Amino acid sequence: MPSKHKIARRFARALPVYEHHAAAQMRIAQKLAADVQSLRRDYDCVLEIGCGSGVYTRLLQAALQAESWHINDLCPECADNVTADVFLAGDIETLPLTASYDLITSASAFQWLADPDALLRKLNACLKENGLLAFNTFDVDNLHQIKRLTGAGLHYPTAAHWAALLQQNGFELISSEAETITLWFDDAREVLAHLKHTGVTATAQQHWTRARLHDFTQAYRERYQQNGRLPLSYTPLYFIARKTGGKPTE
Repeated sequence: MPSKHKIARRFARALPVYEHHAAAQMRIAQKLAADVQSLRRDYDCVLEIGCGSGVYTRLLQAALQAESWHINDLCPECADNVTADVFLAGDIETLPLTASYDLITSASAFQWLADPDALLRKLNACLKENGLLAFNTFDVDNLHQIKRLTGAGLHYPTAAHWAALLQQNGFELISSEAETITLWFDDAREVLAHLKHTGVTATAQQHWTRARLHDFTQAYRERYQQNGRLPLSYTPLYFIARKTGGKPTE
């Protein structure tokens, strides 16, 4: 796992072009916003974790009514991308949360958590009774083409592991869903550019010599080419859970 400082720096660099390249993340945000809207539309206080460029924020604010919007991101610069009653800059795992929320939600950010168990316990503590937690993360096969060719990538807990963590931390699982989103590229260099422009760090620490880049592009084409194009697979997991009366287990 890269340090949070490196994650913030890479996303900050990617922000000016992020939405032009983040097709998978846009689709994830659209689905998650629709799922949340289907359950309930009116809230007192909403917390969004990891707003980034504000794609998911804008979808939520168009779909839901809330008295107060609390928006968080690791990058302080992201405050310029959203409309918020309260902007919480910094690492959600260490930031103090003093408000009481009836919805906490996050799109394409939970994969960066250092300690998901501790954060779920923390979020449960600041949710109102029967408050909702809606988020996505990614399955173990996320960006599998990159991981198999370079050995680089994040460790992704399974859906079953996330379900167990939610239960242990005082949540009732309402729904969980897995999806595969495949993007297509003409060249492996375009794949690397896509990862760079969306702040994904799967290849950021690789030392790309000319020879290594040549070997990578050739191997990608030999192994994965279909009808002259190259796939890159995202495997999002979606969870919606409700805070129950039970206390989190230690």
